[in-house]
Amino acid sequence: MPNRSTAEGCTVNDLVLDERTWDTYGAFVRHVENVTTQLVADGVLDRRDRGAVIRAAASGEVGR
Repeated sequence: MPNRSTAEGCTVNDLVLDERTWDTYGAFVRHVENVTTQLVADGVLDRRDRGAVIRAAASGEVGR
C-alpha cells in the first residue's frame, strides 16, 4: 500500500509513530486502530487499507 499523505501534509507512516517507545504492544495496536479510524473518516484510507495497516501493526514487534 502506498504511504498516502493527509490534507495537513503528514503521511500515514508519520501518524503511526512506530519509532516512538510504546509501553505495551496493545497500546501501540490501539493507537494504530484509532489513527486509521480517523484516516478512513478523512478519506485518506479505505477500510481494506485500514485493515492492512492494523494487521501489519499487530504482526510487528513494536511495543513487545
